[in-house]
Amino acid sequence: MTDFDRHGDAPTPDAALAATDITHKTAWILGLAGLIPFVAMTAALAYAGRAFIAYPQLVLALSGYSATILAFLGGIRWGAALWRDEGQRHILVLSVLASLVGWALLFVPTPWMFAGFAVAFALVGVWDVLAARHRALPDWFGRLRLVLTIVVVLCQLVAFASTF
Repeated sequence: MTDFDRHGDAPTPDAALAATDITHKTAWILGLAGLIPFVAMTAALAYAGRAFIAYPQLVLALSGYSATILAFLGGIRWGAALWRDEGQRHILVLSVLASLVGWALLFVPTPWMFAGFAVAFALVGVWDVLAARHRALPDWFGRLRLVLTIVVVLCQLVAFASTF
């Protein structure tokens, strides 16, 4: 039997609850896995610093990944705004800023780009947590974003200090 009732019209309450539980568990797993590049590259920068033979590539990789994830976070808010479809024009505009800021930070000299990424991730994280508290996003998403934001901002600050 599928997730729909016998008439094929709508998910049963149990199926809908199970799908929500699977979605939020999957989001947590993927979110935590997404921290691996941040932590690994930051640890490499902190450990080896400028003496690392691939230092320029490591800085490029961490900054590129940071910009990519900022764009992804903006895309989440874009999609949520489209789904709600009730006066979300300002959310659409703000969600694009994450991508543009991430791209612009790629042109900022090291170490200042990492300071900029720390601020950008902190702002997007606060925005997401507040949205969850105001029921614009699911509660569990706000908790996920809080955890991920803390780790990513700390990584950006360590990268800043390591490249200063």
